[in-house]
Order: sequence, then C-alpha cells, then structure tokens
Amino acid sequence: MILTRSISLGSILAAMTLPGCGVDSDAGPPNIRYGDSLCIECGMIISDERFATATIIIGDRGNEPMTFDDFNCQMIFESKHTDLTIVDRWSHDHTSSEWISMADAWFVKSDQLRTPMASHIASFTTKPQAETFATPIQGQVLDFKTLWPIQ
Repeated sequence: MILTRSISLGSILAAMTLPGCGVDSDAGPPNIRYGDSLCIECGMIISDERFATATIIIGDRGNEPMTFDDFNCQMIFESKHTDLTIVDRWSHDHTSSEWISMADAWFVKSDQLRTPMASHIASFTTKPQAETFATPIQGQVLDFKTLWPIQ
C-alpha cells in the first residue's frame, strides 16, 4: 500500500514538471483551424494555409501564439506592439504547407503573387525552391533579415 502511494505521488510530481503541463508552452508553431481561426490583426478568417503565419510571444501565461492570415498582418501587428517579447516567428512553406521558422526561411516577393492581405510574399524552406518559384513571376528572393523591417 505504501509503495502504491509513493508511485502515485511520484507520478503526480513527474507529470507536474513535464513540458506543456505548466504555464510555459512550446515555442513551436500553433495549431490553426483553417476556415475558423481569426487573424489577430485584421479579424478575418484564416483560410489559406500557404500564407498563414504566427508570432510566438511571451505572454502572461508563458508562450502565446498570435496567428495571422498574411505576412502584412503579422508585420503590422508587430510594428504596433514593439513592447512584446518575441520568441519565434513561423510561416508555411508555400510548396509543402509545412511550418518553418521564419528565421531560416527564404521568401519570394512578387506583385504577381496573390495573397490574402496583399503582402505578395510566399515563404520557402530552401533558397533553390524560392528561386525556382520566383523566376516565372519576376519575384525577388529575400532572406528573413532583408524581408523583415522590424527586428
């Protein structure tokens, strides 16, 4: 009986220290319910996964995701809230729709690229992918430091 109680108490203590069980959450990309989740900046429904982005900030309860329907909304939000502590930024690879950290991504900017809020920006995992996509639409290939006006 004593052994059972100590295992139960030990299990409880271990569970309380596991990541995700406390106030701090993972800094990874958030789950977005496409067609249902709203952009934190413009209030529009996030529906096109290829252009959805996220900024992870330190909030009152640990890491909190701010989700956006387009790069423009993300940049506008961050420029209005310069007091926030940013943990990471995420975008989707335009080809695979997989989340990628924006710090490691490559971006194509082209007026021929139609995006939800007219940023005309798509992100890619690798520079060669971005270059291949950019060529037929006369796009400019940029890294994060060049693209992001507020850092």
